[in-house]
Amino acid sequence: MIGATGFIGLNVVDALQARGVSVRATWRKKSITVFAQKRNPEWCLAELDDTVALEEAMRGCDVVFFAGGHYPRYSLDRRASIERGRADVRAVCTAAMHADVPRVVYTSSIGTLDGSVAGPVNADDRTVDPPRESVYRATKWAMEEEVDFALARGLDVVTVLPGACLGPWDVRLGTTGVLVALLNGALPWWVDGIVNVADVRDVAAVHVAAAEVAPRGARYAFGGVTTTMRALFEDLARRWGVRFPPEELDVAAAYIRADVEEAAAAPRRGRVPMPRELVDLVAWGRRVDSSRAALELGVVARDRETTLEDARQWLERMGHVPRRAEATAVRSRNSAESTRGASAHAGSRKR
Repeated sequence: MIGATGFIGLNVVDALQARGVSVRATWRKKSITVFAQKRNPEWCLAELDDTVALEEAMRGCDVVFFAGGHYPRYSLDRRASIERGRADVRAVCTAAMHADVPRVVYTSSIGTLDGSVAGPVNADDRTVDPPRESVYRATKWAMEEEVDFALARGLDVVTVLPGACLGPWDVRLGTTGVLVALLNGALPWWVDGIVNVADVRDVAAVHVAAAEVAPRGARYAFGGVTTTMRALFEDLARRWGVRFPPEELDVAAAYIRADVEEAAAAPRRGRVPMPRELVDLVAWGRRVDSSRAALELGVVARDRETTLEDARQWLERMGHVPRRAEATAVRSRNSAESTRGASAHAGSRKR
């Protein structure tokens, strides 16, 4: 398992171990391993640019799950991001071929799909050329092209294309960072559009099933539940009693705002509430057809309410958001203070 310490990787490890499968996991010197260590895989130190270490880690494995490729944290350097993404995939695929691995299951993104097609998009609707408006989507597109090269060289690769993942174990607060910002009242602006919310545990199930039964070269898009940012935020604000983000931007303004905020955050390696990558996916906004995963792999998306509630509970346990009882008490106290202040102000006017 390459990427066992990450969001999707941790959930794939859980899915494999639940089936009694022994897991060998690679780790990098900068990896956050505390959560993966509790799952007690067999560990191998292997950086993604060290094909010798990767090959040694893969030797004897039935399947290599590759969920640890480059994820552009910022959309500021298109060329560097694409080059790094290609290098990661090339190194892993080369090592897998040298180690005679029977199969690689590669984690990509629905962002590589063609948003210009009419109706829902499926895994076969790939863009012919790399997307120009999005560093994230262009990087993922280039990484898939490297997978195609490996397939042409004889490697058995199956590709999974998940939507925006939510659920437990988002250690680095990628997609879930928006949820954290909303629940903490720290999401100052938003942009509307279609978003495909995928429960990360369903995405893990797709990976495991694809490893077992998918034909060589198969691709599986899994968008989960399709909604809009407006409907999602309204649901969350109503369900958990939090403030709806105050400022709605159109896509053009959202691009500018996200770029400015990422440029300011990059020197300190900070996160922004609404990253450019998410704006890109919302602007791309198409309903994803996940029927192939249901028909061939038997994986059907669970309901959105379960996904959101379980994500909230995990964030509470990690201390990223207030526990519900604490948040309710704070809201009640603030409401009472506001009422007392209004009464005192009215009294002063009467006098």
